Amino acid sequence: MESKKVVCLGDSLTFGYPYGPDVSWVAYVAGRSPLQLINAGVNGDTIEDMEIRYQRDVQSHRPDFLMIFGGTNDAYRFEISSAEAVYHLERIIRKAQDDKISPLVALPMHCLDEYAAERIKRLRSDEQELAEWYSLPCLDFAMAFADPEGMVRDELYLDGVHPNTAGYESMGKTALSFFQSLFQR
Repeated sequence: MESKKVVCLGDSLTFGYPYGPDVSWVAYVAGRSPLQLINAGVNGDTIEDMEIRYQRDVQSHRPDFLMIFGGTNDAYRFEISSAEAVYHLERIIRKAQDDKISPLVALPMHCLDEYAAERIKRLRSDEQELAEWYSLPCLDFAMAFADPEGMVRDELYLDGVHPNTAGYESMGKTALSFFQSLFQR
């Protein structure tokens, strides 16, 4: 796998909450590959918030790739529809393409909280459909939290939404595998 610069734009699930960036999936991949990964995760961000900070957190780094990982906070904000969240995701994708940055989409994993579970399921579907529309590689973080039968492994969650350290490690392994297959094409 060759060295590429990848900005990972996201929320607390990218940042590594509550442990910090050193425990994040981004740090896991960076420590095990030649990729230069930049953790641009901000706790509490919606996809619209990520779009607002695109110039500062993405454009300024001039990356080769942009991994966009959002939607969980949108699911908890009932005034934000799935269509609105995906609208902002598409705007980020188009900005990246205009800047000659290859966008990648990461789908949020399922949460154990019934409050947002159905909304996350809808967002996952809409984000995947958008990624397919643009023919973008899509990293599905739900795989990091599933057992061999496809059931969610709750022991990897800290609070039903955020991963614990084992959960971030599992996300890191899933992301590393994704990047390895992406760059071995």
